[in-house]
Amino acid sequence: MAGRLYCPAMIAFLLVAAAATQGAASGKATYERVKTSVFTIEVHSGNAGAKSALGSGYLVSERGHVVTNYHVIGSYVEEPALNRIRVRNEIGTHEARLVRFDLINDLALLRVDELPSLRPLPLADHDPSSGERIVALGNPEGLGMSLIEGVFNGRAAKGVVDRLLLSMPLNSGMSGGPILDEGGAVVGTNVAVIWLANSLSFGVPTASLRPLLDGPDLALDPGALRAEVNRQLEVLEKRTGERAVAPFADKVTRTYVKVGGAEIPRPPELYDCWDQETERRDKGYRESVFQCNLQFTPSVDGPGEVGCVQIKVEYEESDHQPFGFYSLVQHQAEQDHEPRTAPPDNGVFSPPQCETDRVAAGAFTWHVNTCLNAHVRHPGFLSFDASAFTVSRPRRSILVTLHLRGFRLEAGLSLLRSLLEGIREAKAS
Repeated sequence: MAGRLYCPAMIAFLLVAAAATQGAASGKATYERVKTSVFTIEVHSGNAGAKSALGSGYLVSERGHVVTNYHVIGSYVEEPALNRIRVRNEIGTHEARLVRFDLINDLALLRVDELPSLRPLPLADHDPSSGERIVALGNPEGLGMSLIEGVFNGRAAKGVVDRLLLSMPLNSGMSGGPILDEGGAVVGTNVAVIWLANSLSFGVPTASLRPLLDGPDLALDPGALRAEVNRQLEVLEKRTGERAVAPFADKVTRTYVKVGGAEIPRPPELYDCWDQETERRDKGYRESVFQCNLQFTPSVDGPGEVGCVQIKVEYEESDHQPFGFYSLVQHQAEQDHEPRTAPPDNGVFSPPQCETDRVAAGAFTWHVNTCLNAHVRHPGFLSFDASAFTVSRPRRSILVTLHLRGFRLEAGLSLLRSLLEGIREAKAS
C-alpha cells in the first residue's frame, strides 16, 4: 500500500490537533485524579446556606490539613467568635479549624478532623521550567470546581513577596486552589490576578508554603490571633523596611533618576515605576511625573493593604510670573495627599491626625503636610500620608507625595526624610 503524502501545512495542522487532543485528555485525567482533594472554602456566621467569604483550597496531608489563602479566611482571624470555616467538595461539607496562617505570603493552613480518607496532593520540590505547562484548580465565583490550563513564566520581578507569574485566566473564588506541574505535583497556590488583565495571574510558590506546615497550632481566641497578626506585621515591616525603605538613605550606593529639573534617589528595582511628561505651551507650563509602588502587598481584613508603599514625585515649572504659582502647586498637593477619612469609633481607623510645617531638608525648604490614621485593632501600625513641595525657587517646585499602609510611624518619617534630603537640582546636560 502506497504511503500518503502530506504538505507541510497539513503536517503542522495534524501536530497541533494531536497536541490539543493530548492536552484535553491530560486535563481530564488530572481533574478526575485530584477533584476530591480540592475544596471550596467558606467563612460563614453559622447559617448553613450563606457565607461571607469564598475561596478554594487543597489537601496536603493524610491528617486532614487543607491549604488556602490567608485573605480567604481573614474575616475569621479578625472575628473568630462570629465566624466559622467549612470546606466542601463533591463528597460532602465539613467544619474546619484554623491551624496556622502566614499573612505575608497570603497562606493559611486548616484542619478537617472528620474528613474521609482522601489522597493528599504531593508538593513539588522546585519551580517548573519557564514555558512549562501547568494547571490550576478552584471554584470560580462559586459556580463549580474548574480546571484551567496555562503556562509557567518564572517568578515575578517586583515586590518584596515572592510570586509565580502565570499565563492563565484565574477568577475570583479560585484563590487558594492548587497549581500543578506536568507531573501532578503542587508548585504553587492561586493568589491573585491583575485588574482587567485577561490571562495574567499569580501564585504563591510552594517553597513559601513549607514553613507553614510545621510548628505549634494557634490559639483561636481573639487576643491570641490579633497578637499573631501584629507579630507578622512586624516581620513584614522589617522586611519591607530593609529592602524598600532603607536603600533611599544609603548615600554610598545611591544613584539618581531625573524628573524634570530635579534628580531624586533611584528606587530599588523591586518597585514598579513609570513616568510622564506634560507640556502646555499655550500656558507656559511644564510638568514631569515619576511614580512608583510595590506590587503584591498583603492585606489584612479591615485595614486592607499592609506593607504598601506608593511614591510620587512631580516637577512643576512655569514661564510666567510667580504670583499664583504656589497656590496651584498646593492645590495639586492636596489632591495627591488624600488622607483616609474615618468616623469616630469606626473600629478600624482612628480619625486622621494632620500636621503642617516648613522644613529645611537637603537643598530646599519644604512645605510639609503629614496625616496619620492609627489601626485601631493593631496598635502602633498606621496609614501614613504625606505631601511636601519646595518653596525655595520662584516658578519652579518639586512635589513629593507618599502613601504607606501598615507601617509604624518611624518607617514613614524615615522614607520621607530620606527622599527630601536626597532630592537635588538636575545637573546640566
